[in-house]
Amino acid sequence: MDSKPDDDEWVLLRVLLDRAQAMLLAEFLDNQRIPVSVEGAYSAGMLPGVEGVRVMVPADRIDEARLAAKAFDGD
Repeated sequence: MDSKPDDDEWVLLRVLLDRAQAMLLAEFLDNQRIPVSVEGAYSAGMLPGVEGVRVMVPADRIDEARLAAKAFDGD
């Protein structure tokens, strides 16, 4: 979790306001063997202008990540 190789294109899966929820989603994706990066987890809500925690995945895994995120939500 949280390792983004520079040569891959990463895309936004979700922006969550709750840091704990973002970390739980990231752990869920990681357990599904989907690479994930959480950005802004330690500054959201603490620094002015930083709103939300971004959950990022490789572009070529976005469809799989969306399905996993729906399962995470219980949909």
